[in-house]
Amino acid sequence: MNKRKLQIIGIALVLASLLGWVSIPRSIPVTINGETQYLNTNAWTVSAALEKDGFLLEDTDQVVPEASSLLLGVKEIEVELARPVEFILLPTNEEIDLYTASRVPGELLLEAGITLGEYDQLLRNGKPVNIEEELPYQGDYQFVVRTAVAIEVNDGGESNRIYSSAETLGQAFVERGIQLEVGDRVSPDLDTVLNADLEVQIQRARPVVIHLKDESIEIQTAAETVAEALAEAGLALQGSDYSLPSSNAPIPDDGQIRVVRVREEFILTQTNIPFSVDYVQSDEVELDQRDVVQAGEFGVEVTRTRVIYEDDQEVSRVEEITWVAKEPKDQLTGLGTKVVVRTMDTPSGPIEYWRAVNVYATSYSPCRLGIENYCSSGTASGLTVQHGVIAVTRSWYNLMVGQRMYVPGYGIGVVGDIGGGVPGKYWIDLAYSDNDYVAWYHNVTAYFLTPVPENIPWILP
Repeated sequence: MNKRKLQIIGIALVLASLLGWVSIPRSIPVTINGETQYLNTNAWTVSAALEKDGFLLEDTDQVVPEASSLLLGVKEIEVELARPVEFILLPTNEEIDLYTASRVPGELLLEAGITLGEYDQLLRNGKPVNIEEELPYQGDYQFVVRTAVAIEVNDGGESNRIYSSAETLGQAFVERGIQLEVGDRVSPDLDTVLNADLEVQIQRARPVVIHLKDESIEIQTAAETVAEALAEAGLALQGSDYSLPSSNAPIPDDGQIRVVRVREEFILTQTNIPFSVDYVQSDEVELDQRDVVQAGEFGVEVTRTRVIYEDDQEVSRVEEITWVAKEPKDQLTGLGTKVVVRTMDTPSGPIEYWRAVNVYATSYSPCRLGIENYCSSGTASGLTVQHGVIAVTRSWYNLMVGQRMYVPGYGIGVVGDIGGGVPGKYWIDLAYSDNDYVAWYHNVTAYFLTPVPENIPWILP
């Protein structure tokens, strides 16, 4: 056997030996997305081994060693399955989708063609992401790329431009170290979402002292007017309240504001309205007697007075309106017309009388007429001035001439003369002769004697 044949035989034996070894199934560890399992295979290549065990690879999956590699000498297979990756770019809301097996954020950004600026942020689940740190295994990844916007800040007249990828203006201020004090005003407000370049005004607060009746309150405010400062302090004007300076005035340079609390009080005052008394004749009531037929009632007049107080001090009182709340009710008084004849014993004997009236009695005689150096014995009725003649006022005389009267202490007389009378009183003047004259200056009851006349004056004038 020549040398060449021996070589061929040797190679054949080696190949046969290898073929026999490969055809024997063996266990190989396979790690898929960090989880290890074992497969028994006699396949020649990595992909054949995986497919034979039911693992179907996609072009975007990563396999170490490569899927086309022979299994000869392979101790472990590592598989990284591809997963969907989504990038949302803010503030444009643009979406970029990938399907890749990479778990490094920097590589994912590179695949998506995204370049982060100095102030841009990459967020996952709302938190910043380290672009060089490999992510944990997960079925998919979602990222938010927040692109920084330019913010022009005017702070009390000084301008400064900052860049921020924060969600809101307030967060951007915190990031950039812009401090705000109590009372400072920011426009637009700190909750403004940063979805475009922005111009911001900061008004710094200053001290303002608000003086009330019993206290003074100091606040820090960036308000421009008095009304705004009062509102911030929770001291807004109500009703007729006013401030010094006025509410629409700018805050004074000294920062001093006075608030005057104004309140109104309405007082209702009641006053009685007197009732009138009307008289009616009543034949059930004795002559010269009176009886109330209908009781009178006072009316009520109400006056509304408006009182204004400033800081609890009265500054104004005005009667606004008066009205009658209740009309008075007139009283009806019955004047007696019922004649009752009575008897009475007197020093001159018993008498019958139908009327008794209290009168003021005076006396006169022919030479005591009240006229100096003058005497006369004549009367209006033609009788002579002597005892038994009684003078009365003309109004009585016209009604009673000839009427007989009994006057205690004088006796019986007849109305037969006219005198001047005493204002405000019922009056009679008793006649005497000069020889038997008696002076009278007191009240007495005069009795009108029967017979009762046909025409009776029911009310004495």
